[in-house]
Amino acid sequence: MKNIIHRITTAAFALALMAGGAQAAEQMDKKDHEFLKKAAEINLTEMELGKIAERISTNPQIKEMAAKMVKDHTAANQELTRLAESKGITLPTEPTAADRREIEKMAKEQGDKFDKSYLSFNKSGHEKAVALFEKEAERTSDPEIKAWAQKMLPDLKEHLTMSKHGKLESVGEKIKHPVKTLEGEEKY
Repeated sequence: MKNIIHRITTAAFALALMAGGAQAAEQMDKKDHEFLKKAAEINLTEMELGKIAERISTNPQIKEMAAKMVKDHTAANQELTRLAESKGITLPTEPTAADRREIEKMAKEQGDKFDKSYLSFNKSGHEKAVALFEKEAERTSDPEIKAWAQKMLPDLKEHLTMSKHGKLESVGEKIKHPVKTLEGEEKY
């Protein structure tokens, strides 16, 4: 009788361990899903805001930086979409409501005010993105997600550097904001 009770207890314990392991795997999948969703929202926001900056900014360096953001985040989002589809995950197609409000607010700004807001938003967004991607690259056990997160980090860090220093690495120039002279001319 003791032997039967021991076997039942052992079997129950083994089942509990297996159920706990399945829950942990499910939890990890949820974190990966959340990461992929957040990465898509970041890309969508940067693409939309970059297009606005290309249209609104009067500063050629800001326009060039914005074009790079659009190009890089569009390519990243295409890769991300393929990765998510391979895992059966549907990604958002719009920025978050909070990002949407910020985009709409900035779209009403002009000149130097827009450029400063754009750089500040980019800096803050890329600081968060770098932290998110570093954490995911470290945390996830999914080799494809890990590889994609690691692949994206150099571009995100470059974008952060550009936003922090107002510098386009590709042209090696400071982003300058025009100053109006007494004659009304804009000088850089």
